[in-house]
Amino acid sequence: LMKMSTSTNNNGKEDVEIKEIRYYEPKLATRENTSNYGYFIDDQVHNPGLGIPFYKTVIEGSNYEDATWGNSCVVRTSQIHWRDDHTITWLERHMDMTQGFLVLGKHPGLFVLGEPTHNDVDDDTYKNSPDPDRIEVFIIPPGMGLILKKGTWHDFPVSCGPPVSAFILNSKEVVEALASMEKAEPMNHGDCFKLRLKDHFTDVTLKFCDPRPYVRKMGLVAAGSEAMPPQLLMGEEGYGLNMKRSEVVSGWSSSLSSSSSSSSSSS
Repeated sequence: LMKMSTSTNNNGKEDVEIKEIRYYEPKLATRENTSNYGYFIDDQVHNPGLGIPFYKTVIEGSNYEDATWGNSCVVRTSQIHWRDDHTITWLERHMDMTQGFLVLGKHPGLFVLGEPTHNDVDDDTYKNSPDPDRIEVFIIPPGMGLILKKGTWHDFPVSCGPPVSAFILNSKEVVEALASMEKAEPMNHGDCFKLRLKDHFTDVTLKFCDPRPYVRKMGLVAAGSEAMPPQLLMGEEGYGLNMKRSEVVSGWSSSLSSSSSSSSSSS
């Protein structure tokens, strides 16, 4: 898709800028189609056969050999709400740890993933930015997740309509680096190399397609259930849809007692 914009130059003439918009269609994540990006987590036991003798009814899986969070693994949760803008604004990577995401609750999450480029040709321009031809967008159902390989380009999970919660495995170094930022801008410290894509891809804008039709077709979200963001569900003041706060006049209960007493006397 091509987008055309015009601006007036110093000579009073219009300059026409044509910019490509590339859309990525969401696809259902599986162990096979996410293998270039990380280690898929579902209800299947990874590498079964670990010899722990205490429980005969348990199939024990071995550790993920390449998963690491250095010496400072930290875990937390986040809840992500719907956004109308489907532009892929940021992508980041980590070289010292394998960040993990597990989708919680009842709703799926959307993940933008780019294959690692740090082992590509010996050119910093290519090694230090994602390759638009090797970016994909995945829908991960609730109860499933992904442990990212080192160097995998990724953004934070995105809502597919309803709010989605995620359990996140990270390193203390990365979390502290992100939290230290005073505003949203590119960064390269604390094992977090984060790019604003418009600074690198000046002739193309990357977007993902609206995920709502896709998750409905996949049977992951019922039609209509994704349409009400939390501010509408709870109303503008947080008391419920169409509910307004109204202060009760002091002494209201005594007026009710008087009315009740009068009614009793007249009967």
